[in-house]
Amino acid sequence: MKSRVSTFESAPPARSGVRITATPRLWRSKRKSTTSVNRRLAQERRLLRADPELGRVIAAVISSIGPQRIKHSKASPFEALIRAVVYQSVSGKAAATIFAHLKDWLGGDFRPAAVAKKSPSALASVGLSGGKARAIRGLAEWFCANPRAARRIADLTDEEIVASLTNVPGIGLWTVNVFLIFSLGRPDVIPSGDMGIRRGVQLVCNLPRPATPSQVRERSQRWQPYRSLASIYLWNATKLNFTQKDLKGRSKS
Repeated sequence: MKSRVSTFESAPPARSGVRITATPRLWRSKRKSTTSVNRRLAQERRLLRADPELGRVIAAVISSIGPQRIKHSKASPFEALIRAVVYQSVSGKAAATIFAHLKDWLGGDFRPAAVAKKSPSALASVGLSGGKARAIRGLAEWFCANPRAARRIADLTDEEIVASLTNVPGIGLWTVNVFLIFSLGRPDVIPSGDMGIRRGVQLVCNLPRPATPSQVRERSQRWQPYRSLASIYLWNATKLNFTQKDLKGRSKS
């Protein structure tokens, strides 16, 4: 599924994979020492120094919903990838319903061998599109045909994972990026084609229209090695419908 309009809003929810936690007024908490707070926000401070305009967006998000964090998923890589496929290009609520139906229909058995036995039409019966059903079946077949790579997938580099999984029909870069960030907790991933991220960069750069994927990639070079965290802040700024007015008064230094 290679949609350019997919956004993190349709990515798997935090409770089932990597959790994005917000702690309102953490930086003001009397129970936390200044040293502890500074340490917790060290990545944000590095991003601010690297790109003060991004820093204004980060400050606005923190002021609204608190600091954002990414934690490693407890789901298996195969189940996490299925979730990423299910959640692509649909609302989170609709995707959650479809995934719950799929899980019930499979009896909770997300082993690749079990899913590979299901036909695409059978998988589609739970509410999946034909394309997503074929992609899930293709993933199951890939995991079965490449057991060694599948077992080591969490140990592969980002580039190796992208190269391997995007060879599966129906699995595009957005799906793999979601997997890298929300399931493996990789710190330096930028989903440049994600519309939420493109709108976030539009806000950062005060552009008249959403940034192009190439503009996102170029700007994000400043954010290494924390592009995943920057992506989370950009996505939240988009979800919160921030405008330039919301950034006024935010420090650039």
